[in-house]
Amino acid sequence: MNSNISFSGIKNMSYNFDKTIDLSDRVTRERWLSVELTGHDLHKFKRALKRSRLDKKDYANPIQKNFLNINTFSIPGEDCIAINNNILEVNDDTLPMFTEIARITRKIFKKEKNDFIVDENYLNSKAFNRALLMDVEVDDLIATKLHMPESVKKGTKNINIVIQRIMERYFAE
Repeated sequence: MNSNISFSGIKNMSYNFDKTIDLSDRVTRERWLSVELTGHDLHKFKRALKRSRLDKKDYANPIQKNFLNINTFSIPGEDCIAINNNILEVNDDTLPMFTEIARITRKIFKKEKNDFIVDENYLNSKAFNRALLMDVEVDDLIATKLHMPESVKKGTKNINIVIQRIMERYFAE
């Protein structure tokens, strides 16, 4: 991880995955991604939010300004996505947001490992331990593991696949 203070783009990324099996042997996969958006990426996200006619305050991150928290939930045959703890329904109005989230996740999983930026101010903030799971604070060791570039890249690619599946199902209806 690189600690670069003056950076514009996507930085301070973390990822987590959880898989559970219920009593019916149905597998549930839940993924969380947290990123800080700056510069052009932040501008594009805000523009997609506006074009999607979503209320900015409903999709604001309660932990840290300019952070985007993406959570996907998948069971066989069904997927769901939430942005900053709010469900994002796919419809004609929200397509710009889905397109933007797909762009952001694609950009992350295509990053080189040495291009992953975790800045010093973030490392020393409360957000370092809370940005990903939002309602759960994790200790420093676990938080460090959640920020490892290889895990973030692999997990973000899986989130991107879920986003694509949601959009494909929508267009197939």
